[in-house]
Amino acid sequence: MHRPRRPVSFVHTSDVHLETDSFGNGPNGDRLRERVRRSFSGVIDLANEREADLLLIVGDLFDSSRVSDAALRFALGEVGRAVMPVVMIPGNHDAHDERSLYANLATEALPANLHLILEPEGRVIDFPQLEARIWGRALVEHSPDYRPLSGMPAPAPERWNIALAHGLFTEEADGMRSSPITPAEIEASAYDYIALGHIHVFGDVSQGATRAAYCGTPAPLYVSDNAGWVAWVSCVPGEAVRVERLAVSL
Repeated sequence: MHRPRRPVSFVHTSDVHLETDSFGNGPNGDRLRERVRRSFSGVIDLANEREADLLLIVGDLFDSSRVSDAALRFALGEVGRAVMPVVMIPGNHDAHDERSLYANLATEALPANLHLILEPEGRVIDFPQLEARIWGRALVEHSPDYRPLSGMPAPAPERWNIALAHGLFTEEADGMRSSPITPAEIEASAYDYIALGHIHVFGDVSQGATRAAYCGTPAPLYVSDNAGWVAWVSCVPGEAVRVERLAVSL
């Protein structure tokens, strides 16, 4: 396969969980929700400062589909601050089901730089100027029947082939795990990079020649060093794809 000629670097984030109600209402819950908002602003700042070519948001930007208009305006406004294209898919917390918060969004309400993938069967987005092709599919129901990497098209020549998938990496084919992603699926894709969401800690699950990683959450959802991170991914012709964990300012 002919390889791309230009390098591409991008920020991969997921599981921000804006408007989380994990700690209920009151002062503690309000403080957490504000800190989570600041963490997402930090992701946008980092992508802009690093002059990323792309920003990938791999599900669960919101903690649920029950968010206020003000929260939605905040999120879309922050996305609009990014100076690069932003590609986003829903996750299990903000699934594109009958309660989907994305279903009634008017196209004119979306930032011009946002590419929101809502097709359950998946959609390809080409960025010719970046020599990049991105594929992802919307999560409708978080169940064992939903396979995030099902239906992936073959990699395109002369493109960086990148996929977005929100689900659980598992080596156990027991049919019990919801939204399973298997080692065999990752390796068989022959993609350059698969950006994963759903697990809140950073983890490299690359298989064969395909790099695949969970970026962790940028949000302060835990009292540990497992929060406040994104992945910085560098694709350079003739080199292995590099994945670096970067801290997000809160």
